[in-house]
Formats: sequence, structure tokens, C-alpha cells
Amino acid sequence: MNKIIFAILPLILFMSSCNFSTQSRYKYSEVGKIQVVNYGTVIGVRDIDIVSETSSSGGVLGAVGGGVGGLNIGSGSGQLVAGVAGVVAGAVVGSALEQAIRNRGGVEYTVVLQNGKSITVAQNVSEKDIILKMNDRVIVQINGQYQRVLPANNLPTEIEKPIGITFK
Repeated sequence: MNKIIFAILPLILFMSSCNFSTQSRYKYSEVGKIQVVNYGTVIGVRDIDIVSETSSSGGVLGAVGGGVGGLNIGSGSGQLVAGVAGVVAGAVVGSALEQAIRNRGGVEYTVVLQNGKSITVAQNVSEKDIILKMNDRVIVQINGQYQRVLPANNLPTEIEKPIGITFK
């Protein structure tokens, strides 16, 4: 039983660490929602460290695993002491492990928008994302939950009026 708990704990923590938005990853709650965009130019790029907030699941799972492991040591009152020590140690180790797994690198973009305002956006990065460079043309996507800086060098700078649309 202990082997199963200790084998499952890292898998659960790893799976829970992958739930963050990036250029190419959207949360389910963001799908189908309108995204307001502004065009701009990247004037600054720097690598950042993103320190996550823990969900407490690492500490709880660690406490359970440590408690079960501790209860299998010794007998009588020594077994109880080992169980309590296992719960405490497991909670500390599980919480630290969750924090270490969820921490990640990111990038901060400084962008000058078409309206002349400058903004910075700290952004998660996944393996699918394009790391933007100075002077890249970008779209800044704003939806109230997560702001994204997306590449726009491949988008046209001028387009014809859409067919069927009349402006007055």
C-alpha cells in the first residue's frame, strides 16, 4: 500500500502543475470568450521566475503518505509517535515538492501599444510558444483573466473592407 501512495503522489503533483495559461494553452473557462486585442511593438524582453501558489494538495498527500509510512514503523506507542512524525514530515516534504514542481520560468514583455501607452505583461511559457524579440509586432490579448502577448509579424498591416459590410 505504501508503495502505491508514494508512486502516485509525484504523478498527482506533476499533473496538477500543468494547469496554467500560455500563448498556446487556454483554460477551458477562456474558450469561446471575446478577447479584446491591441497591437503593439515589443521594446523589452526578460526572463523571469514564476513562483506558484500551492494548492495544499501536496501537503495533504504528503501527510497521508507519511502517516501511513510512519504507522508501519515499530509497535505500541512508538508506532503512534512514528505515525505522527510521518504526518508532519510528509506534510512538509509534500508541500515543498508541490512548490518545486509548480515553480517555472516565464518571460516579461514590455510593449508599446499603438495608442502610445507602454505596458508590461508577465507571461507563462510552454514548449509550443514563440519567444518574442525586440521590435516584434505583437497582439496584446486582454480578457480580464489572463493577458497574452502573441506574435503578429505574420498578420497583414492593411486589409480590404470585409465583403457585405457597409460603413456610414
